Amino acid sequence: MTRYEYRLLDVFADRAFGGNQLAVFPDGRAIEDETMQRIARELQLSETTYVLPPTSGAADYRVRIFTPARELPFAGHPTLGTAFVLADGRDVTIRLEEGVGVIPVTLRESFGQMIQLVPTFTPAAVTRARLAEALSLREDDLRADLPLEVGSSGVPFLFAPIRDMAAVRRARPRADVVSESVYLFSLAGTTAHGRMFGNSVGIAEDAASGSAQGPLGAYLVRHGLVPSAPTVRIRSEQGFEMGRPSILDIEVDMRGEAIREVRVGGRCVAMGGGWFDL
Repeated sequence: MTRYEYRLLDVFADRAFGGNQLAVFPDGRAIEDETMQRIARELQLSETTYVLPPTSGAADYRVRIFTPARELPFAGHPTLGTAFVLADGRDVTIRLEEGVGVIPVTLRESFGQMIQLVPTFTPAAVTRARLAEALSLREDDLRADLPLEVGSSGVPFLFAPIRDMAAVRRARPRADVVSESVYLFSLAGTTAHGRMFGNSVGIAEDAASGSAQGPLGAYLVRHGLVPSAPTVRIRSEQGFEMGRPSILDIEVDMRGEAIREVRVGGRCVAMGGGWFDL
């Protein structure tokens, strides 16, 4: 029997019991692939990560990310939370090798910020009527002046701009209608209020979807919904409807009209830990 220890965190939170929960196994070298998935299913958190030696000379560590249902090539709050554990209170930049490549995460005074891949977008195949049905909303709750698009920095999300925060709060997902992971949001100034229903990754609703924030920031910039600047800064709220308020900060660097870089940041709270004897 071998003991495998893990750390438990709340990510994208500045206080306990907020943000998105994460379990980090700082040494996953002896854990087999099938066991990694079984542990994630046992913990029933949105994600569990395992730290391994890097295979790339450009990285400091390799990280594998599992939901209770499957492995992901990238996810935001697991990236930030794993770096927080590895930093152990230091101000440092840690380069994490993931399925999408090497993701740098810089930690300064307990605030962490990751550089994400520049997002790509494709038109959504679903109609507004169908998506409204999938969200238990009226079709006129979705903004008709903005497109439905699938954006990805490694994990795809169907972005659904919603008329107001009241409609966002009313939404109830129907997985039998649309199978994609849907990120719905409303906007007030430069603050977005969002929810994520993760049908495609086995998550009914996510408290803080870090991997959706780079594409969200890019969507808002591309469609002129926030003031233009060399660096556009956006505050994103999520998880409030779940009782786990999360705050995520987005920065989008521009070169003319082109997006040059996207960064997503937030804070983490160490909650404790545990172990598995297997």
